[in-house]
Amino acid sequence: MNKAFGASVFLMLVSAIALSEIDDYFGSWAFYALGTIMVTVAYLRKGDAIYFWAGIFIMGVTFGAANITSEIYRETSDMYQEAAGSTESDY
Repeated sequence: MNKAFGASVFLMLVSAIALSEIDDYFGSWAFYALGTIMVTVAYLRKGDAIYFWAGIFIMGVTFGAANITSEIYRETSDMYQEAAGSTESDY
């Protein structure tokens, strides 16, 4: 069972990396799902601490990166809206 879970985690990791290269949005969700599954299975099996902490790390990095990216996007969008508003009022 441990080898099967390790193999499935490896396949999920490879698919998450591939999705990240194709589309960032789906890649981030795949990484978050991978972390969630790792934490859940490690909790249920009571003894796979390496999967638990690796899952927590993956979830934390994914969550933090999503928040940082959304903040950068929001600031950039506001900057473009302000610039567009100032050029429209000049005419």
